[in-house]
Formats: sequence, structure tokens, C-alpha cells
Amino acid sequence: MNFHEKITPDERFLLSAVLILSLFALAALTVSVRSGYLAHLDHSLLSGFHKIKTPLLDHFFSSVTWLGSLWVLLPLYLVLVLFLSHQDGTVERLMGIGFFGAIITTYTIKFMMERKRPHFYGVISELPLDPAFPSAHTTQIIAFTLLLWIILYTGPGVMNIVMTVALAAIAASVVLSRMYLQVHYPTDVAAGALIAIIWASIAILTVKSGGTG
Repeated sequence: MNFHEKITPDERFLLSAVLILSLFALAALTVSVRSGYLAHLDHSLLSGFHKIKTPLLDHFFSSVTWLGSLWVLLPLYLVLVLFLSHQDGTVERLMGIGFFGAIITTYTIKFMMERKRPHFYGVISELPLDPAFPSAHTTQIIAFTLLLWIILYTGPGVMNIVMTVALAAIAASVVLSRMYLQVHYPTDVAAGALIAIIWASIAILTVKSGGTG
């Protein structure tokens, strides 16, 4: 999809399908976590991350994980809106709906679920005080990079490929860091990713269906 072009019926159908499937997946995942069905999977995957622990990876993931923090992303959000704003307010509305909608949803579910943080292995960095499910760092970095990609992507080309790979690498590094650092279960991360996808879809459908762009 080209952000600067009007949304097509096929794109609207695809986004609607992604939104519905992601909502069902998030609901199923939440119920499974609440019921403890995926506890063994969570433990096994965290054990795998613990086995690959090295000082170099400790330093890398402890550093890169901050890219998913609101202390970093909120200033970047303000800069993005300032420099990429359109006269019709499309960028502001897309980022506002998608980014902040994802954040609010994540923290609402967090304090409804009140899932404790992992306790199988010692954490490598400081253990956050808020509940674990979903992972806010995951939601925030995926929502931010995905929305930024949607705004900047203009079609096939070397620069667009480089941008896509760079944004995907940043998001993946932050997501992996949350599990490597033993501060989130894999299911926390999965839920955060689904919330980001849900709100990115809602933002595009809301903004682009209005005929702007």
C-alpha cells in the first residue's frame, strides 16, 4: 500500500481481514494465558534464550531494548509529526490513532490480567514493576515502526527496501530483547505484536477510508 494514494477496495478487504483475524487471535491468546494452557511453551522458549546467554548479547539486548521505551518513542513521535505532517492532518491522525490506541489497549489489558513477570531465570537487567501481559515495549516498537513504514513507503525501490529492512531489524531486536532479558514471556510478546497490528489496521481504515491522501 502506498500511503499517499487512496485505499482500494481490495486493500480495505485485506486490512479488514487482518483486523478480524488479529482480534480473534488476541482473544484466544488472552484466554489461553489466563487458563495456563501455554505455560509449558513459555517456559521452554525462555529456557532456550537462557541457553544462548553471552556477555556480548547481554550488552546488545540491554541497550537495544530501550528503543521500545516511551522515553525514546514519544520524542521521536513528536519529531515525526512535526516534520512529516500534511496539510490535511493525515500523518497526525494515523500516528495518533494507531500509536496511542495501541498503548492504551496494552496497559488496559496489563492491569486487567495482572500477570507476574517470568521467574525461571535471573533477569539480566532491571525487572519492570508493571504486569507482564502484554509486552508494552513490543506493542510500542511494532506500532511505531509499522506506522512509520506505512507513511514512508512509496513502492518498490532500493531506498524503500533498505528502510523496510532497517525498521524490521529494529523492531525484531527489541522484541527478542524482552525475552532474552527474561522480563517477558513469549506470549506477552505475541500479544503486544497483535495489538500493534490491530491498531495499525484500525488507523489505516479510519484515516484512508475518509478519502484523504
